[in-house]
Order: sequence, then C-alpha cells, then structure tokens
Amino acid sequence: MLVQPVHEVHQTNHAGTVVTLYWDAETERAYFMDASAELPVDLRISTPNPHSSDNAACIPGFIPGLASMLERFGSKPWSTLIEPAVRAAREGAVMSSWQYGYLHASLSSITYLPSGRDFYTPNGFLIPVGERWRMPRLAETLRRTAEEGPEYFTKGDWAKHMVEAGNELGWPITMEHLAAYEPIWLDPLSFKYRDTEIVGIPPPQRGALYMGYIYGILEEFDLGSIGHYTESADALALIAWAMSRAHTEKALMHDPQFYDVPVDVLLSKDYHRMIAELWRGSRPKVDLTEFLRLTVGETAMAAGLPSGNRRVHDSCELSIVDEEGNWVEMMNTGNGGGIPGLVVDGVKNGGTTVKAEVETGTGRFGWIVEPGARTRHAIANTLVLDEGKPWLAIGSPGDCIFTVPQALLNILEYGMDPYSAVDAPRFWPLNDDGTLEIESRIGADVLKELARMGIVTRPLGTYDWRMGSMQVVWRDRERGMLGGVADPRRTGVPGGI
Repeated sequence: MLVQPVHEVHQTNHAGTVVTLYWDAETERAYFMDASAELPVDLRISTPNPHSSDNAACIPGFIPGLASMLERFGSKPWSTLIEPAVRAAREGAVMSSWQYGYLHASLSSITYLPSGRDFYTPNGFLIPVGERWRMPRLAETLRRTAEEGPEYFTKGDWAKHMVEAGNELGWPITMEHLAAYEPIWLDPLSFKYRDTEIVGIPPPQRGALYMGYIYGILEEFDLGSIGHYTESADALALIAWAMSRAHTEKALMHDPQFYDVPVDVLLSKDYHRMIAELWRGSRPKVDLTEFLRLTVGETAMAAGLPSGNRRVHDSCELSIVDEEGNWVEMMNTGNGGGIPGLVVDGVKNGGTTVKAEVETGTGRFGWIVEPGARTRHAIANTLVLDEGKPWLAIGSPGDCIFTVPQALLNILEYGMDPYSAVDAPRFWPLNDDGTLEIESRIGADVLKELARMGIVTRPLGTYDWRMGSMQVVWRDRERGMLGGVADPRRTGVPGGI
C-alpha cells in the first residue's frame, strides 16, 4: 500500500484517503476503516489554482489510516512495512505510457506551482516513457516516517512544512488540524442478492447502498431468461436504468453522525418491488427508431453521439487474501483534488473535488460541511461470502458504485468466471435524456433494439480506462485454490507470493 503512491503517483498519494474493508480470520467477521480526507468547517474552501477551480484541500487521512490498521490487525513493525516504499522512491518507478498520458493531460494544473514543476518535470519536461522516475525527496520523507512513525505526517516536520505551504497559499491550516485527525471504524453493511450474502461499506460511503439498491431492483426480474446485456437490449436498458435510479437516491446517503440515513428503506424488498413496477409500467408502446432519426440525425444513429466528459477519479484499488484467510479490499486515492501543483517534501497534496458543490449549497452534510464529517466517495469495496466466509473480494477505482455491480453481476447472475466478468463491456447509468454511454463492444442488433426503445448510445473506447480498474481475488470453492484478476483497462497485475 505504501509503495503504490510511488508507482502510481498520478492516481494516489501519501496525503490522501484510504478506506479498508477487512475480513479477520480470527474473529470471523468484517471490519471497515474509513480514513477519508476531511475538511473541518473552520477552514475556508479554496484552491489557488485557476486550472482546478472545483478542488479543495483537505486534512489527509492516508498515513493515520494505515497506522490505525496496523495497530489493530498488524503483525510487523511500521518501519519494516514502509521500507519497500523508501526503496521504490529512491530507485524510481518506470514511467508507463498510461501514467505519462494521464500526467500530460493535466500538466498545466499539476505544474502550476514551483513545487509541482520541480516534482513532475525535474528537467523541464515529464520523465519519458520507459525511464525511471526517481523521487529522492519522497524517499527521504518516507525514511523519516519509518524512523519517527506515522506521527511524522501529523505532528512532525512534514506536518510543519505542509502547514507552512498551505498558509503561504492562503489556506489557514494549523498543526492542530493535522494532529486532531482520527480514522473511524464502522460496521460494514451486508445484504443478499438472491441467496448470496454480500458485504460492503456503509454510509457515508455509497458502495453497498448502491449495489444493494441496484441488485434489489434486478432481483425482481428473471435476468437469466432476458439474457446477458451484451446480447439483450432489454437487459442492458434495465440494468442501466436501475443504476440511474440508485443515483437519484444519493441525496439520502450522508454521514450518519449528522443525518438519519434510511438504510432499511433503501434496501427494502418492498421498495425494490415498487421501483421494478415503475420500469414495467413505463415501457414504450411503439418503435421509437424513427423518432431518434428525426431528433438526433442519421449520423448519430449510425455512429453514436459523442461521449460525455465524466469526472475522472484518480484512485487505486488492492484486493488481497493471505494464507491465514484474512481478506482485504482497500482503496486509496488523492481524491482527485487538493491544491494541484502543490508538492510538500515529495508528497503531492490531496483533497476533494466537491468544492463547487459545497459552495453552491448542493454538497450538504454528507460531503464536508460538519466538523469531523467524512467526504462521500464513489467506493465499492466488496466481499462475497459463502457459508459465512469470504470466497471473493472485488473493488475498483473510478465510478465503481456502477462498475463493480456490473462485474459482480456477471459472476453471480450470469455464471462468468472472474476474468470474463471483468473483461466484459461496461456502461454508465442511463442518462435522463435517453442516452447511454457504453464501451463499443456491443453488437449492432442490440444497438438497434435500444433505438426501438428510444435509447441512443454514446460510444466509449473498446476498453475505456475511465471505467475503472477492477481487482478481484477469489478462493475456488471446490479446490480451495486462490486466484486473482486485474483489469485490462489499466496497468494492474495479479500476483502471488
């Protein structure tokens, strides 16, 4: 985990967020640790970077979160665990074409401040693809953290330098803000899809509620008879609509410290049955192909509409199982925000991308308004149980509240093996205007049937990196062997030691 921000600095950092869904073999139960970035109400929401006006800096939770995990479930000393990250930063990680392209697309933002220019473009330009990106200042920071402990990031020199840098840019952060940060431990949220028990993460995070809501609607239909969504327009439209319905409920999903969250209602079979009836009672009675031809045009009907510019989530996911039967589904991220271009002692600044929503009053308590409230993320760390114990763990960065349910549905409903389930085309929720953004590996017959329903597609790439990077580990329920799959959409790899 500490190495990942070295190898994928474009996706995460040591001053962002980490959340962990953990199954402890000894106690035979799941735990959830939330170390999301936090913005206390007494800090002004601002970012001195015109290229990223919707970002806001936050109090980092990454290092405190890992320290909390180690204290509760660890078996090795902190210094031992951090040493590989020190070595990786010193020796450098090889620049991949994926990383280079991502950084180049955001170059004006990440190099806005002098510290960002020194870090990202040490010779005046990005490190070339295939070359090692050595990070000596980060290596020294991590070495000091190994010696002085996690407090180096909350009470030590790094914390002091972070406060000084933030103050110089007009962010009134104090040492007290950093020192006061504490991760929170919550009970996971569980539900069933047909006869399978699924364990996910609770509010204020949305993963389990979205999945339980989506699956509850889909459970009211015989998807096996309808067909797989790559071959059946009816299945594709239904799943995309169910995801869209779940998203309409997001205003009800807040930090339980400050809001009542109607979890029982959102996961109620009666409620799902009613929502399913809305779908059944709102199907088109006529062929709408000609209507689309008149409204969107021949070209769009033939080639599809341009895909939307969805917000990018720069996050990383780890799916782990060890020989003792402990399972970890862990997400870490820079939150896509912070003060872009600010790098303190080799550590880029983390934060949140919800500044605009808070300032316009749409963020509400579930985002970052109340002191101690955690930012609400698109996180879907998930464990699937068999006879009360995990047999599969799955998660992804990106808008995983939509993509993880799709991949897992391929396994649970359609009987796919994990690799085929991860490889299958993905799509976003059905838009209010009847458009559907989807990876362009869907057959022409399915697209024609969608048009008959009044749905026109916005094609994405065949494998679109914005669709996440699914990571899956599982235990073969017959042979007991462990397996792993990494998504082909990014640069993840499975491995065993």
